[in-house]
Amino acid sequence: MGRELDKLLEGGAAPPYCQSCYMPMDLPGKFGTELDGVLSEEYCTHCYQAGEFTTEQTLDEAIEANIMYWKSQIESDDTARERMMKIFPHLKRWKKQ
Repeated sequence: MGRELDKLLEGGAAPPYCQSCYMPMDLPGKFGTELDGVLSEEYCTHCYQAGEFTTEQTLDEAIEANIMYWKSQIESDDTARERMMKIFPHLKRWKKQ
């Protein structure tokens, strides 16, 4: 495991966030895996497994797929979408698009 993950597990760092969906990765089971089985320090298990993204999607498709996880009970889809549009384009997976 890398230094940042080690710090997190020791309680000395803020959790990293998935660089695809921005999920906080605060437990080992939330980290994706590289091809060799090593935990990914950049992507969560929902987005990245065995060194590959679990879905082929555009930024817009990723935002639409994640609305249900981002909105609160009193928030509209549009409000959640606006919040994601401020964050997702800056995540590693989507910066190149």
